[in-house]
This record gives sequence, C-alpha cells and structure tokens, in this order.
Amino acid sequence: MASPALAEFEVQESTIDAGEIQLQYRGATHHGLAETDDPDDDLPLDQSQEFELQMSPTSHWLLAFTQGYTQPDGETFDINAIEFETQVEIVTLEGDGFGFAMQGGIEQPVGNGRGDPGDLHFGPIFEYGKGDFLLTNDILFFKEKWGPSEQQGLGLEYSLQAAYSVSDRLVLALEAFGEVDDLAATGPFGAQEHYVGPAFYYTWGNDDDFLIEAGEGDFPEKYDEFTVSFGVLFGLTEASSDVAAKVFVGYEFN
Repeated sequence: MASPALAEFEVQESTIDAGEIQLQYRGATHHGLAETDDPDDDLPLDQSQEFELQMSPTSHWLLAFTQGYTQPDGETFDINAIEFETQVEIVTLEGDGFGFAMQGGIEQPVGNGRGDPGDLHFGPIFEYGKGDFLLTNDILFFKEKWGPSEQQGLGLEYSLQAAYSVSDRLVLALEAFGEVDDLAATGPFGAQEHYVGPAFYYTWGNDDDFLIEAGEGDFPEKYDEFTVSFGVLFGLTEASSDVAAKVFVGYEFN
C-alpha cells in the first residue's frame, strides 16, 4: 500500500463557468521519503499523478472524474484510485470580496490501491479576493469506507493558497497542504503530513473573462486557455517527504 499524496497537491477554486470543460494533469515527485520499519504501514511514494476531467453543466454546478496513479517506493507505477466528485457554487467571487462553494465525492481504490479502504469526502471552498491578491482555502472531511480501516472519526485534508497576479498571465503563489487521518485520534503532529512551498502559474490563450452583450443578457465568448504550473514543497514533519516537486497542466475551453 502507498500513502496518499494529498490529491497531488490540488487547489480547487470556488468559481464555476457555465459550459466549461477542463482537462487537468497533476503530478508530484517525492524526495527524502519517510521510512518505516512496520510492515503494516503504508509505503512512501516515489511519484503520484492524477488525470481529471471537469464539466460545468451550469454556472453553479460542476462534475469531475479523476484517475489516480502512484508508484510506491520500490514498486511499479500503476493506477490506484478512481474518483467522482461534484461541486456547487453558493457565493460567486466578483472582484474584491468572498467566494464560497461546497464539494463532495467518492473515491474507490483500484490497481495497486486494491485492499485499501475507499472514502466519502465533502467540504467547503473559501476564496477571498482583494486587488491582485487571492486567498483560497479548501477543506475536505473524509470517512473511510468499504475496506479495512482503523479510523474512528472523520479525517481532514486541507489546501491553502495565497496568490498574487503579477500580470494577466503570471501568478506567483505560496501554498500549504496537509492531512490528518483521524480527527478522533490525531496522534503527534510529526505523524501527520504537512507541506509548504512556492509555486507559479502561467496561462495563455483566449481570456475567459470577456463577455459579449446579447439581446437577453451576457454570455462568454468562445475561448480556450492553457495553464502550466510548477512548485516545490517542503515537508514539515517526519511523516512527510523532505521535498516534493509538483507539476500542473490544465486546458479549459467552452
């Protein structure tokens, strides 16, 4: 078994654009892996990857399907999980102010994750924008199901991003990620996974913010955008890898 990779260090925004389709790749390579002498403990990861398809039927509803792949230390690279998620935008972030959404889903282990429990997860997405700054906080509670588990209560996974738009295309960010397997028995801080580090995002293509005025209202012009990102995260605990290099590639269109 392999320990989770915190959804490949994903930061999910609260805003949903009607009719949009997104294709995403997220990958992470880990160095200075946490070791264990207990054969029942999860194996540390060498690398982990996710491929995701997102679709937005409306301006406030999103659906996502994700395939996860991992390579545990000393093992072969293989698919380890499939995931179905949905998101509902409740408060739209417009200019300076707040955005809020709720997300939830189900994850089922397959491949080299077979034998691990699946999970149900849900939680809020908070965003606050001020000028060129944007703060995003994703919180996911999860409950392990359909497999052997020692979890007594809910688990918690979070991502936090403070981003600054240098230009219309370039964004610099400081990001933090972490996970607590069981809030009912958290154990020592050093046994939890927590990471922090810088990242950049660069986007090119047609701008999805441009609106065309039509007879009965406004609608987005046809567009496509391509985004690449690279970040370096540093583990804060013994259970975390010393350094994780993360890559994001996204293509969105309507």
